[in-house]
Amino acid sequence: MEETTASDQFAQLYVESCHIRNFRGIADCSLELESNLTLLVGRNNAGKSRVLRALGVALGLPADIDDLTIGSEEEKATIDLVIAPPPPASINEDEKFSESISGRLGFQIPLIQESPARERFAWRTTIRHSKEGSGARYEAHFLQFDSEEQQWVLPDKASIATHDQRSLVAVELIETRRDLVEEFSKRGSAIRRVLNDLEVNDDIRTELQDELAILSEKILDESNALTAVKESLSELDTHVGSIGRPAINPLPLRLEELARSINIDFDTGSGALPMRLHGAGVRNLASLQIQGVNYNRRLGRDGPSTRPHPVTLVEEPEAHLHPQAVLELSDLLMKLPGQVIASTHSSHLVTSVEPRCIRLLRQGVENVTVIDLGPAPSDNESRHRALRPSTHVAEMEKLKRLVERPFGELLFASAVVIGDGATERAFLPPVIRYALGHRAHGVCVIDPGNLGSDLAHAAVKFAMLIQIPWLLFSDSDTQGRGDAERLVNNYADGDKSHIVWIEGDNLNNKGTHGAIEHMMICFDEDLCRRACMMVRPSQDTNNDTQVLLQSLKGSVGSILARHLIETHRDVETWPSSLQALISRLESLLESHNDDLAT
Repeated sequence: MEETTASDQFAQLYVESCHIRNFRGIADCSLELESNLTLLVGRNNAGKSRVLRALGVALGLPADIDDLTIGSEEEKATIDLVIAPPPPASINEDEKFSESISGRLGFQIPLIQESPARERFAWRTTIRHSKEGSGARYEAHFLQFDSEEQQWVLPDKASIATHDQRSLVAVELIETRRDLVEEFSKRGSAIRRVLNDLEVNDDIRTELQDELAILSEKILDESNALTAVKESLSELDTHVGSIGRPAINPLPLRLEELARSINIDFDTGSGALPMRLHGAGVRNLASLQIQGVNYNRRLGRDGPSTRPHPVTLVEEPEAHLHPQAVLELSDLLMKLPGQVIASTHSSHLVTSVEPRCIRLLRQGVENVTVIDLGPAPSDNESRHRALRPSTHVAEMEKLKRLVERPFGELLFASAVVIGDGATERAFLPPVIRYALGHRAHGVCVIDPGNLGSDLAHAAVKFAMLIQIPWLLFSDSDTQGRGDAERLVNNYADGDKSHIVWIEGDNLNNKGTHGAIEHMMICFDEDLCRRACMMVRPSQDTNNDTQVLLQSLKGSVGSILARHLIETHRDVETWPSSLQALISRLESLLESHNDDLAT
């Protein structure tokens, strides 16, 4: 039989989209994927890990009984995958698969648009209870494209998607607890499978193994401890001959056995240190880094000439990493072969990637909704998403640039409060947490400098884009009122319920000082002076309290909040503006949660 040779190139295709139904509590969820890197972003229990798991099962990982939604009337779960050629470079370019891929499939690939041609194929993975026990079984069938309804459907006589056909795509799920030290020692791990064949030429293999045997003998001759062990075991053979004559080999005599004892050292400047002695972050990152080696050395080596398209599913790639290292993580992920789909809780990681890579997941009662930060839809829905209006891309980049610091915070937020000073940024989060308890989880406070700034406008637009509630906590002087009203006129049809005014006695007679500082002085001046003394005990106590607060606005906010909470534990005794903010925020969060539930 003629030996097949692996191609130097992976299959030219990618998983374009998936549609999940009744899987692990997800009643319905659809999302489009990028051809290189897609980040699934969202708060805890938003569905990120479940989406990764669904993709893994649809691409060949074993199904489990837990994949079925408990208590559901449906007895099955389904995952539809749509496979596409690589994204086109221009609007008029055909999107067609290569002949080698068409040959593997063995059928006419459906056209979902005739000119320019857009070829796609899709299969549905169905998971059911096993008839033989308490486990689960799954099967995959090819879908048919309904041109009238513009959707993929399962025909009456659906063709089974065979293992050979589905193996055009290879999947690897990398879990949060990944550790290269463990992977080296674990039988059957990806790196151990790679090292099963060191790929040493036969003409030098014998020579190297002879040298190992000679070196092993030298070690034995020079080691008194090993010699003593050998002599002791020889006595055992004398008394119980059936055991056999002992031989001690300090080194493995075959190269592949030697590979089991391979160690990796990292030198941080103080000498080489074995990887097992490094922190979890280093071992975690090293495990990710070798995925490229795994795909390049293993996939397609013993199969058809078309090598599978790699899909790497990664849970929290930022786990255990220093924030600065996380900023470099996106480059590592982008360099892995094929597609990478990763879940993340890192505000640093989402800041370092293009917005088009981000999918924001929100969990309702059953459905998981997905907000796509990629290019916006156009009038021509048939065009590839990579070719949709560039104005959206430019607008997204502008938004991201303007909200660079809080960009990641906003993506994970349940609501946003926009103040206009450093004091608000530090003061509001602890008082909101105290007043609302667990309901405050995810409330983000942004300091744009002032409400007339580009950052303030970008923050409001971004909050609306990702569909979270927003409030302005605004100075009520002439400038503050004008800036706040312009924001709601531009983005909320003049709805002033988005504004909470900061009030205080004789506010406009206090000059240009921060309104929140004046509000707190009017409420409890002694509390404010104590907070200032906590920050800087050497302050001149004769100074005006508002001058003291203004001079310490970069650091006094959180202390001021702590003193307020400790001294005035009843929220109903707080300044009326704070009470109004808490009440309005509570109402918005309840309304938003109701919307998600429905």
